[in-house]
Amino acid sequence: MKKALPLISLLLSSSLLAAEPEHNIGIGLSGSWEKSPYVGENRPFSILPLIDYDSNSLFISGTSGGIHLWQNNNQQIDLAFEYQSFELKPSNNDDPRMKQLDRRKTTLLGGLAYSIITPYGQLSAEALIDTLHNSQSVSIDVEYAGYLQLTQQLALIPQVGATWYNHKHNSYYYGVSKKESLHSGFASYQPASSLTPYLTLTSIYKFNPTWSAVFEYEYNLLSHEVKNSPIVDRNNTSTISVGLLFYF
Repeated sequence: MKKALPLISLLLSSSLLAAEPEHNIGIGLSGSWEKSPYVGENRPFSILPLIDYDSNSLFISGTSGGIHLWQNNNQQIDLAFEYQSFELKPSNNDDPRMKQLDRRKTTLLGGLAYSIITPYGQLSAEALIDTLHNSQSVSIDVEYAGYLQLTQQLALIPQVGATWYNHKHNSYYYGVSKKESLHSGFASYQPASSLTPYLTLTSIYKFNPTWSAVFEYEYNLLSHEVKNSPIVDRNNTSTISVGLLFYF
């Protein structure tokens, strides 16, 4: 999955917007409905706090944040950190075989991100590693985001991209060790690296200068390295998120 939470790429204060926002600090909540790729997984809904803040040096957007290392009128390089909420809790799973697996934990990713604003939208790329050494993940993401101002209050942001994950990421989240295979009955499995394309549509509605609502739908097409895992029963995942923010 591309992000820990789809709403982390809130663009309410992005330079994609034609005008500077009246307020640059936003706080709120988001609720997400997610279809997990795991067999027997039943975690359809979650709630997380949202913070949206951007200054000349620091930024926080949803569950990501970091430091602006360099920027000019249309480009920037960031030291970025991102909370990856993807996990597997076997005790919460409905399938008795999955209960015999080891837990896959959430983690904090960190690395470098680059973006450039063009007349046709925003191009961005980031390279992140697992800073907590839970999964030893390495990911490289490339994305294009457009911007459509439909009315004075409503904007749409379509995004398309792909994320490459190293084999350690895939082995941690989708692999089955020989020990786990013996206890659970699943065949042992060690996937290689993978490429996950995705599509996202974000809509932003500004009720007034202080209150805004965000809706986002994200679709990920899982690679064969992931969907061939015996603990995965889907070839795609999708997430619907709704957020409400107050700016001051």
